[in-house]
Amino acid sequence: MKKTIAAVALLLLAAVPGLAGRYDSPDFLTGHLVSGGPPKDGIPALTNPQFVPPSGVSYVAWDDLVIGVYINGVAKAYPENLGWWHEIINDEIGGQFISVTFCPLTGTAMVFAATDTDGSQIQFGVSGLLINSNLVMFDRSDGETLFPQMIYTAINGDSVGDRLELLPAVETTWAMWKKLHPDTRVAAAGTGWDYYEGKRTPYPYERYTEYPYISFSRDYRTSNEYLLFLPSTNGGELDSRYAVKDVVLGICREGETRAYPFADMPDGAVINDRIGDQSLVVVFDADSHTAIPYSSDVGGDPLNFYAVESEGSLLLEFMDIETGSRWNMLGEAIAGPLAGERLVQMPAYNAMWFAWAAYWPETSIWKTGAGIIDPPPPVTAIAELGEAVPDRFALQQNIPNPFNPQTHIRYQLPHSGQVSLSVFNAAGQQVRILVDEYQNAGSYLQTWDGRDQRGIPAASGTYFYRLELPASGLSESRAMSLVR
Repeated sequence: MKKTIAAVALLLLAAVPGLAGRYDSPDFLTGHLVSGGPPKDGIPALTNPQFVPPSGVSYVAWDDLVIGVYINGVAKAYPENLGWWHEIINDEIGGQFISVTFCPLTGTAMVFAATDTDGSQIQFGVSGLLINSNLVMFDRSDGETLFPQMIYTAINGDSVGDRLELLPAVETTWAMWKKLHPDTRVAAAGTGWDYYEGKRTPYPYERYTEYPYISFSRDYRTSNEYLLFLPSTNGGELDSRYAVKDVVLGICREGETRAYPFADMPDGAVINDRIGDQSLVVVFDADSHTAIPYSSDVGGDPLNFYAVESEGSLLLEFMDIETGSRWNMLGEAIAGPLAGERLVQMPAYNAMWFAWAAYWPETSIWKTGAGIIDPPPPVTAIAELGEAVPDRFALQQNIPNPFNPQTHIRYQLPHSGQVSLSVFNAAGQQVRILVDEYQNAGSYLQTWDGRDQRGIPAASGTYFYRLELPASGLSESRAMSLVR
């Protein structure tokens, strides 16, 4: 097999800890291959289909899901209606070759880099085999090398352990993708069959409006009782923490896997989180089935975000605490000091819970409410004109918490006086003086950058911060966690 541009020659067990100890034999996954019914190429992959503007497509309803890809200023939509019948679309976008893949049995829409080292197009086909109900692709260059979609790693032949490069994509409704990218093009049905010229007759246009996995009025996508194949790598057991067909956003990063269940994320959620060495933010719109993870690092520093009411054409907007810049759900800073900046989208994919849990049984799960922060109070020395002066002394929980490298502390003063705000370690030793001055009554926001009084980064651990208004005998303390 020719090497893919993203092949890193890692053994499968080294890729993600969920595989270590379970998939430590090259024969483990090949031993779990099962036939899905159709033979190799029995489900015909498409290659380089034609594209038309949104007005030229009638086989996609406004609430049908599409796989949206944006590369080098070019936006394309690959309707899952095509994925139901073809599962793989080999294509080119923005000067790059890609493979758009969709497994109807696991609900996984994934896009991979497909430019070979010599600049040619790597093409994949549908093998007709499954592992954990999931699509297994084969490389057309040798006709033999197999790649299970959800782990995108070669499991046989000379290329065992080579991994494809997972690219960022957006799974969302057709209506939402058109809002995000009004200039998008969309794959036209009945095109891209050149590989089968003279061998296969293209499907009629109408077929792409017919979902194939309905049995006795049960829709495979929503019926938890309707499974065609049980997952095999975990002995056929179904993880009962969530319903079989519940959808999760899954992220693999730096030796960790994490699932964000759609059932738990509030509509309009803006979630601050950290996986491995990566700070990230996940934005979620329930109606359009859209969950997008972005790196929250801008200029080398992580930002913390909170949801705000949208002022533009897109449903979701959010602001960062650090600069007060406003962002939209495309990850674009549209106002404020960072206007013009853009967050980097992280590679991830949605999956039905049973399949994600089968491949990643040691996955962590986002804890409901974690990382969702409220808008901070005005950063003013005195309450805004016309706004009531706080009626009580209050020290709020820091946000975010746990944190790295910085966090924000809010407090309220009912009257003026000398104020002290300090950070202490678990032994009671003072680490940093944040405030030691006279302040007027009002609401305040103070940042701690995780450094001690000398400017040296503090170690991971539990710290305490104490607010005092000595003249009034008022004081309050709270705990926080620094995680390096």
